[in-house]
Amino acid sequence: MHTLLWGIIVLVSGIFVAAYGSLLFRFALAFLGFAIGYSLVAWLGGGLDTALRILVGIVAGGILASSLYILVKFTLNIAGALLGLVLMLALLGFFRLAGLNLDILGVVLTIAAAGLGGFFGNRLGSIVVVLATSLAGAYLVVLGLGAIYGLGVRTDDPTALLGTSFPLVLFLTVALISGLAQYQAFSVRRRFLR
Repeated sequence: MHTLLWGIIVLVSGIFVAAYGSLLFRFALAFLGFAIGYSLVAWLGGGLDTALRILVGIVAGGILASSLYILVKFTLNIAGALLGLVLMLALLGFFRLAGLNLDILGVVLTIAAAGLGGFFGNRLGSIVVVLATSLAGAYLVVLGLGAIYGLGVRTDDPTALLGTSFPLVLFLTVALISGLAQYQAFSVRRRFLR
């Protein structure tokens, strides 16, 4: 039951972020914060009772969602960090196809990529929001579908989620569709704001 609920929360968050991420970035940050907070409790709270884990996950997700919602003035930095994080997770998943086992090195690389992405977020401009939300939304969609249906996906290790062919192809497909749609909306908005 807990895995199904967690999968639905992550899937709905991913769909929202992939569809409306650049248009409603503040709300996309809230959805991402909730999904990340709830996911962290689901992954780290294995010793807790199921009802307590759900309650703590909702509280942690709510706190992280409101924190990211408030920090909207750091939009480009947060988007850059998301972009770096998801790109590193995708690269780690891709290299897992070759049998590479990274364990703690994967976590260090992921944190470093998020830090570098956050640092360079301002330099990339507002297109970083489109890239970050399309990739983050696609990652959450794959994670949610993996938790609900299995799909041969390891949802317990975020660095191994995209480690097999089907999840990686699904991630790339959703990211490409989301990125193209969001970029089109971004271009139209820029054209009318001039």
